[in-house]
Amino acid sequence: MPTAFPLSAAMKPRALLLLLGLILLPLALRAQSDALLTPPAEPIAAGSQVRLKLYLNNPVAAAATYDLPGELRATLASGKDVTVVSARVVGGERRGLQVSPMNFAVVEIDLRVPASARGVVSLRLDDPRSNIVMFSVNPSAPDVATTGGAETPAPDQPADVPPPTTPAAGGTLDLANEREELRRYISVYEPIYFAAGTRDGKNAKFQFSFKFRPFAATGNVHEWWRDLYFAYTQTSLWDLDSLSKPFYDTSYKPTVFYLRDDFGWQPEWLSRLGLQMGVQHESNGQSEPMSRSLNTVYFTPLVGWNFGRDWKVLLAPRVVGYLEKSENSDLTRYRGYGEVLFRFGQDRGAQLSALWRPGSGSQFGAGSLELDLSWPLNRTPGFSPALGGYIFVKWFTGYGESLRSYDERFSDQLRLGFMVAR
Repeated sequence: MPTAFPLSAAMKPRALLLLLGLILLPLALRAQSDALLTPPAEPIAAGSQVRLKLYLNNPVAAAATYDLPGELRATLASGKDVTVVSARVVGGERRGLQVSPMNFAVVEIDLRVPASARGVVSLRLDDPRSNIVMFSVNPSAPDVATTGGAETPAPDQPADVPPPTTPAAGGTLDLANEREELRRYISVYEPIYFAAGTRDGKNAKFQFSFKFRPFAATGNVHEWWRDLYFAYTQTSLWDLDSLSKPFYDTSYKPTVFYLRDDFGWQPEWLSRLGLQMGVQHESNGQSEPMSRSLNTVYFTPLVGWNFGRDWKVLLAPRVVGYLEKSENSDLTRYRGYGEVLFRFGQDRGAQLSALWRPGSGSQFGAGSLELDLSWPLNRTPGFSPALGGYIFVKWFTGYGESLRSYDERFSDQLRLGFMVAR
């Protein structure tokens, strides 16, 4: 076999765009802060001071340091008004506040609610960037009311009258910026990674994937529609040995699916019982004789177990039906009518993922097996605890690593790379 990836048309501009998207989108979707603000338990009077608790979370295996000035900037929305307010750290500034690994610290802050605030308000610290909290504000009752120049005691307010629960007409309580608004609807779908290896020459494999939820999880929308998604995944094999560094093959996979992670009625020995089902198109965008395409429907139960110290197991067997595969009529021999995804590990630690396609051909080993072993960089000695992403190893054996060569078996491939999301 002369080369693992034969020459094809050069696609340098597209390669650069794909790599740029591979890097930038997950960074845009990444959470910004581990500062958790908690709202007051009771309604607050407008113009009064409220004390809040700020939890500084350190989720990694290295100590974290926080520098809090004595005065913090915050943003408060009430009706049509969005106001910048100041919050003071109780006891003064906290420079060099140490938070031990996998732990948190609690800081109390005082904040004066604007006298103009009414009803339900939303509040967020700007630095450190915290979550948004909402609470009720009652109008402050004047000590006296003036009528005709004479001072008359203000009428008592009935104790059972609840505070207003809606902002003024045309107003908003949404403090989300453009990035946070994006994260309500777009999230990672399949793993995003770049890995390189050698198999009769240098080569790379990378994948970019996201899903779009048309309806947010909140709002007056029927529950079924909130579980509807559109997704797009693109997987490329890149020949790094040939003169123009061309792509060997790329799979484009737009998908429409329904996903419910939890139905709420699983047995006690399960931590997760969900369902995904959808329709997927897959093609490689090439002309004959290398053109490949297929349309499928699939059904995937999602079963999970939780163990001690955050160890988890996910099992996701998928049943696949082919709607159209005329360009590759014998594809089922190598892919079969299903696949099994097995994942074992910790959300913030090591994780092993296996994808097995058994195939349906009579010969032994007509399918494929792909293994990923990943480890977070921020828990790796010598790396910053603020660093994102994972180092990982990918191993593939069997038929059809690419759609173009679905009926060919190359030698086993081991690659080392960087994973943005898993």
